[in-house]
Amino acid sequence: MSADEIQTVQIKDRQQAETLLYEQMFHAGEGKIKWIAFGVAIALHAAVMFVHFPSFEQTFEAKKENVIIVKRYVPPPPKVERRQVKQQKLTRRVPVPDPTPDEPEPIREPEPEIQPEPLPPDVEFLIGTPDTPPPSGPLLPGVEGVTSPERIEATAVKPTYPEIARVARVEGRVIVQAVILKDGTVSDVEILSCNRPNMGFEESATQAVRQWRYKPAMQGSRPVDVYFTVVVEFDLS
Repeated sequence: MSADEIQTVQIKDRQQAETLLYEQMFHAGEGKIKWIAFGVAIALHAAVMFVHFPSFEQTFEAKKENVIIVKRYVPPPPKVERRQVKQQKLTRRVPVPDPTPDEPEPIREPEPEIQPEPLPPDVEFLIGTPDTPPPSGPLLPGVEGVTSPERIEATAVKPTYPEIARVARVEGRVIVQAVILKDGTVSDVEILSCNRPNMGFEESATQAVRQWRYKPAMQGSRPVDVYFTVVVEFDLS
């Protein structure tokens, strides 16, 4: 509450007291008490006029905020000493060969060529590339110049028709793989497939193929062992 507001309140209180005093003075029949109140009111009024009331103004000083200013330290520039650098030319000494050496270089004679020893007169000369060594296992016809073997029809024994298949009126086909040796005989017979298994066609075909004979396959001028595939047909007609 400011000083002006406090003084205004005091003036209003004083006016209310004077009004009350005047009302008591001019009302008839109140007697001596009114006169006493009137006197007291005059005394209070005089006291108010001469008494000095202290001022309630409050001065608020603005608080100064402590502001800290941080400055980045910038070092002073280094002192550059100017030095005069003398440019020196670098020279390199290149050795110069002596045109007149004290000792001349020796003269080297070329080494004689080594002559091969003469061959004896009974040595035979081979012209061309030698034959390749024979392979260790059977070959495949048509590969590396290998021909196919040819069956000798006089030895083509017809396989026996299995009785079970004959009764059942079943025809069969068996694919056999065998090795035809150099002498034309058949070895290592193996069944590749059969359209009617477990009917006796496999055993009958194996027995017949083992009895066949072939003209052996050739590689160049020599016979070789080859793998060969044979199809054996079983027909009721």
